Amino acid sequence: HGRHLRKKTAPLSAIAKTAAGVGAVAATVALGMLVKRQRVRATCKPFYSGATRCFKIPGLNEGFVPQDLFYLDDEKTWLFSGYEANRKPSPIFQVSEDGHVRRHEVLFPSGSLYRGHGAAITAAGPFVFLTVRDGFVAIDRATLADAADGDILQATGHRAIPLLPAFMNVQKGMLYIGEFQHRIFYPTPKSHWLRCPSGETNPALAFAYAPHDHGPFGFGEHPAAVYSIPGNVQGLCVTPDGNIALSLAWGFGDAEIRIYDPARAHRGGSYMVEGHHCPLYFLDDATLMQTLTVPPMAEGIDTHDGQVYLANESASNLYLLGKFFGGSYVYSFPTSQAKA
Repeated sequence: HGRHLRKKTAPLSAIAKTAAGVGAVAATVALGMLVKRQRVRATCKPFYSGATRCFKIPGLNEGFVPQDLFYLDDEKTWLFSGYEANRKPSPIFQVSEDGHVRRHEVLFPSGSLYRGHGAAITAAGPFVFLTVRDGFVAIDRATLADAADGDILQATGHRAIPLLPAFMNVQKGMLYIGEFQHRIFYPTPKSHWLRCPSGETNPALAFAYAPHDHGPFGFGEHPAAVYSIPGNVQGLCVTPDGNIALSLAWGFGDAEIRIYDPARAHRGGSYMVEGHHCPLYFLDDATLMQTLTVPPMAEGIDTHDGQVYLANESASNLYLLGKFFGGSYVYSFPTSQAKA
């Protein structure tokens, strides 16, 4: 029995070496995080100096990986969508003005719980929209507003969109929904790759649907406009002065907010969507007005009270990095701080 015990017990010297090895790895990781934090804070210093830290993103320490945020004006509540890194059903969070947080899961008409990416959430009229792989589902807005923490919300309808939605927002009455392109991991159809008048090629599209009293969920059957957009777009909003802002991010590098002038974006031509010719707009170098460097892993953006608000996934337990440079918080900023 004693010999067996000695076989199963590592010598103290081995334990010491193992502990030293683990300690060295931990120290290396910590040093890397510190270096990254300092680099992020250096490159994003203009952003931090001009932005306001607003409130903590919900669910970060319980496995939630946030993808989007949207402000409900009437309810004075922020909505968050995303997914769970532990493969549990994907939640919706509500955060009220006083900081009260409510978490919900979404039930499809089929009876299954939503486990999608939660790429985007927005609202219009009596509906809240949540992206699914082929479009979005609708949730009754009044039911969501009255739901208690932990309540399951029933999706009451579905709309298919002819692209894979990665971001979505209702802004100034228009429903914008678009795709994410990465040259290796997230390819888009070659028919979506368009040569811009300014010379570069945009590899992705966004559709804008105008209000329509008799259309699906209050919007037209076909896009009122098609936008040719760059790759790596995580979110879209319309700034208080009417410009279109895109958040772009990939990996741990610095992210960007790019602001375009839509008044100059339509330079003739149209794009065919499901048999309908739609006016084509180019968000390219010629219409780019401002670029702002923001912290890595930026996600959805929204406008409220004259400011742009930014969500970020870097402080989730899946990535951790943002816990070291302020990624746990929503920040707001005026678009005027960006430099052309």
